[in-house]
Amino acid sequence: MSKILFRTIFMLAALWVAWIPTQAGAQAQTLKCQTCHSDSAFVDLFAASVHGNNACTSCHTGIDDIARHSSGDKKSNPVQCSACHKEIAASFKKDVHAMVQNMTCVDCHQKIHTITKSEKPEKIAVQERCVRCHNPEDFALMGHGKAVAAGNADSATCSDCHSLHAMTSYDAASGKEKAMQREAYTLRCKSCHADQGIADRNDLSTAVADTYDQTYHGKVLQVGDSERVAGCADCHTGHNTLKADDPHSALNPVHLYTSCKTCHKTMHQRFVSFEAHPNAVKGRSYRSLHVAEVFMIILLAGVFAFFWLHTFLWWRRAYLDKCCKRKAGFIEDTLAPECREVKQIQRFNVTERVMHVMLILSFFTLVGTGFPIKYSETAWAKVLVNLWGGPHMASIFHRIAALVLCALFFYTLWLSIRFLFPKWRFRGWIGRLFGPDSLFPNMKDLRDIKGMFLWFFSKGSMPKFDRWTYWEKFDFLAVFWGMLAIGLSGFMLWFPGQFSYVVPGWVINIATIVHSEEAFLAAVFIFTVHFFNNHIVPNKFPLEPNIFTGRYTLEAMREERPLEYERMVAEGKLESMKREGPGLGAQLFASVFGLGSLVLGLLLLGLIFWAVLFY
Repeated sequence: MSKILFRTIFMLAALWVAWIPTQAGAQAQTLKCQTCHSDSAFVDLFAASVHGNNACTSCHTGIDDIARHSSGDKKSNPVQCSACHKEIAASFKKDVHAMVQNMTCVDCHQKIHTITKSEKPEKIAVQERCVRCHNPEDFALMGHGKAVAAGNADSATCSDCHSLHAMTSYDAASGKEKAMQREAYTLRCKSCHADQGIADRNDLSTAVADTYDQTYHGKVLQVGDSERVAGCADCHTGHNTLKADDPHSALNPVHLYTSCKTCHKTMHQRFVSFEAHPNAVKGRSYRSLHVAEVFMIILLAGVFAFFWLHTFLWWRRAYLDKCCKRKAGFIEDTLAPECREVKQIQRFNVTERVMHVMLILSFFTLVGTGFPIKYSETAWAKVLVNLWGGPHMASIFHRIAALVLCALFFYTLWLSIRFLFPKWRFRGWIGRLFGPDSLFPNMKDLRDIKGMFLWFFSKGSMPKFDRWTYWEKFDFLAVFWGMLAIGLSGFMLWFPGQFSYVVPGWVINIATIVHSEEAFLAAVFIFTVHFFNNHIVPNKFPLEPNIFTGRYTLEAMREERPLEYERMVAEGKLESMKREGPGLGAQLFASVFGLGSLVLGLLLLGLIFWAVLFY
């Protein structure tokens, strides 16, 4: 340690000794120059400037003959600021002022011989320098600039947003360049407005940044498509960051309609009641949004609480029964299924099977394209979006799948009407509505729910079901509620301007909540409850293929739907329901497509839970 200290002291002493004659020489050279250049700018004021310790020849190089220089025959070489300011010069080469406007250092750093360090705060000094060229009313008097001039050290000055010597050049005519500009400035806005310290000192809310990230614009920007969405500066018009109650603000109610219409070409005046940053403004009431949020939370909590408990208890009881039978020797495990040429019972016709395959494809497309936007902050969101070809292509696939789902819904609605009113016969429609072939709930379903829970706890036998169970009826009716909620809200988000002619803008906020939460309910319910009830339940694991083959065995019908079997026998219809077993192609499709859908659904479920738990 003592050796290191000694060497350090020795080196500093050597440098000091070497500097003395160098400094003396520089001063002598400066005095020689000042015999001719005797103006105060080159004598007293230069000595007090930031360059006062430099010799004249530090900048004005190439003067090796004083006589020729004095006569004007030999001028000094052009001044190169980069000789000392290397890093700044390297950055400035890429600056828009240098690249586009061909500016040099002295355009901003004027009167270089007398320049001194400003006594004003750096932000104010930068701002005053920029407004020499730029109109001060465009920034210095608008929002941030006014706050900087008033001494607010937290407010953004020119260099905070544009940088000091490396202002990026954006080509306004290029959509890609404009998108890069939007993304860069939005990130810079959020860097301050998401800072809790800055927010506390200025009585602001970081929710401004958080709620932008939760909007459609913010989410799409996060997954990489800033060309088709609005950034901060699009609504706040760049330098005009005045509060909405200021008459000059672009967000003032007088100007807001015009500001919104910049992007939303078709819209009604009532669209401006849309909240771009819901819950971000202190003291403002968002009662309608809170009611919508509470309602969706209660709905999700109620559905999942009941059906997840139902699923767990069913799995527990079915698994225990299967283990007991295997232990008693009633079940023999085989590596391959037993193949028997026997007649099977038709459960679904070709139309219903095709509809279900189309439903699966459209549903997976909606989940695969919608949830990366819902959870845009996750590590997997951008990866999944890029698999669709980017955010724009993902949105196209999402809308196509939505139209397919709507078509299936309306066709199902038509089939339901035909079932209730065959050949437009209205007589007996109530009996058909509550009959055994109907998917509408009846009193027996309530008794079956009670009986099922008694069976879960070994307090009774498992209920006997007819053609449809109560959980299948719930799945069917959930489509009607789901399509009304998710479908209508989806179209409102697709065409917000057009819907503003029908509803006020704040309804679009509610549509955003409903669409997002209803999508979560549908996806998680399908991938947990529906998958268990139809595929993962122990007596069907790993797949129930009858929705793909359309048929199942007579033994399965007697076991799962004994009341339907007894009814068909009593009515003499059982023989007409018998069909040849499914062919190899149908069985292969059921295995590959069915198991593939099951695995994909569970994978998506894992990604959703990952987002919920860790983001």
